[in-house]
Amino acid sequence: MDDLQKPILPGKGASDYERYLRTDELLDLQKPPEAMSHPDELTFQVVHQSSELLMKAAAWELSRARDLVESGDFDNTGRLLRRANRMLDYPIDMLHILETITPYDYHIIRAGLGHGSGLDSPGFVALLHIGPRLGEIFFHQLEKTGLAVDDLYRRHAEFFSLHELAEQLLEFDERMQAFRFHHLKLAQRIIGGEVVGTMGTPVEILRQRMEHGTLYKPLWDVRNQITAKMNTGPQKPDGRY
Repeated sequence: MDDLQKPILPGKGASDYERYLRTDELLDLQKPPEAMSHPDELTFQVVHQSSELLMKAAAWELSRARDLVESGDFDNTGRLLRRANRMLDYPIDMLHILETITPYDYHIIRAGLGHGSGLDSPGFVALLHIGPRLGEIFFHQLEKTGLAVDDLYRRHAEFFSLHELAEQLLEFDERMQAFRFHHLKLAQRIIGGEVVGTMGTPVEILRQRMEHGTLYKPLWDVRNQITAKMNTGPQKPDGRY
């Protein structure tokens, strides 16, 4: 029994759990108490570091999903997209943790950020990079199948896997917009909406990016098209208009 409790993996740490996850390094990435500008700085760092890890993982799953779409494996693509979308729920939710830092205390922490800005987030930039590439291959596959976006939604039972993929892409697009929205509201709540943020970027820029940040416009536009058609007359039994 004693042998089973002894670590066998290489590295530091008293257990294989610690060695595999490299917890000694991971938990040493935050400032020690004596180096903090404010006690809330630990929360500030942990929230951002956790978000970066989750967005990194989500971007990885999206890149895997892109390869699967290209190979025509739509079922497994949907599985990976669902996983990525669940991962992104947490960075969105953790923005609300930062709202518990008061404006005065935030400005104490902010003084130590240098030119740092959330707009430089490697995780979010990676998502912005893979998102359009994933969309391009999806719409290419849709074209190869001979379907317009409206056809896909009208014949969703017939092309269930592709339809599910479209819906998961929309979920991802919605989460990206939700992150931008809550990031904007966080900035407005902490530093105000009519000021210049870190790196000299006006908070107004966050609002503009949120409003023009749709990744998969055809998947949003088709809702308008479907509603317009349904408003013009009843649908026939075969699903056509």
